[in-house]
Amino acid sequence: MFSNLSALNENSKGRLYDVTPDHRLPYERDRDRIYHSTAFRKLKDKTQVFMFEKGDYYRNRLTHTLEVSQIARSVSRKFQLNEDLAECISLCHDLGHSPFGHVGEDIITQELDHNFNHNIQSFRQVTLLEKKYVSYDGLNLSWETLDGLIKHNGPIQDPIHEYGLSKDFYFDLNKNPSLEAQIASISDDIAYIAHDFDDGIRSEILNLKILSKYSTLFDFIDFDYLFSLNDKVARNYFTRQIINYLVLNLIKETELKLNNPKIEKHVDIINASEFCVGFSANISEQVALMKSYLYEHFYTSDFVYNSRTHAEKILVFIINFLKENISELPSSWKRKITDEQSKKQTIVDYVCGMTDQYAINFYKNYASKH
Repeated sequence: MFSNLSALNENSKGRLYDVTPDHRLPYERDRDRIYHSTAFRKLKDKTQVFMFEKGDYYRNRLTHTLEVSQIARSVSRKFQLNEDLAECISLCHDLGHSPFGHVGEDIITQELDHNFNHNIQSFRQVTLLEKKYVSYDGLNLSWETLDGLIKHNGPIQDPIHEYGLSKDFYFDLNKNPSLEAQIASISDDIAYIAHDFDDGIRSEILNLKILSKYSTLFDFIDFDYLFSLNDKVARNYFTRQIINYLVLNLIKETELKLNNPKIEKHVDIINASEFCVGFSANISEQVALMKSYLYEHFYTSDFVYNSRTHAEKILVFIINFLKENISELPSSWKRKITDEQSKKQTIVDYVCGMTDQYAINFYKNYASKH
């Protein structure tokens, strides 16, 4: 439909380091590198919302990432865009997350680095911290994948991080990313909204009967039909309806924006004054209300708050312990430290590389000795 606006494989700006061509297209190769990375594997043991619940059905960072990828591929296919690129950006967008979800990000910002951002950390992970190849650090991903990762939340007007990898491999930070990257970004919102409602209902923190009273939020759901279903099917129906409703509006509104005589080719997407992918104004408002509801009734619930308090205690201890006992780091990490700035960054990188369980075990091991 809009394949002329796609990030075509043959137009890729390539990689920082040349690689020998094989049977794969550039973004297929990126996808494979991400799947086989250490950080991607660790996502299965990093929290989405529930920090100490080991239920088989609650989301973690890995399941969330795969759900984002599925939505992004589906929408990209509808517009005849580059599905592989949309998938790559979706798969790597959370690789820099610390343990214990957004709690970890808050504590690192509070205790260690006021400028910490998990998007920047994801960029560090795929360009520096992964150790897979003889000739270079990082995963050596394509320019377009990295550009979409950097601009996951849109163009960057006042960067606090230097993203250029060389004088010939830099990123236009104040310009839009590709349509595929824009789709990956909004697919992230759709996935976490729908599935956090699902986890909230499953855990009985949220209640479908109470949710049915919020007509402005859920006017698209037939609650009479929903309540005729058994509980499990009703919950899945509710989640499915949210995804379907948001995806269909996203497709309709994006199609309207792209049917613009000023948008004829890929570069017009990059130079546009705003994202070309998005919801209609009324649905954007509805999405904002859904996010507010989740914050007020789920993320700040007593159950989640108590887990958060415990996670904060663990991470504050770990960070302050490492500040005073850098000798406890593995030798490969200690070698990175040459001054106070490198010490701070090394601790950030080390903590972000922890899974929830590793952080818990670290705390149990060292807190008992102090």
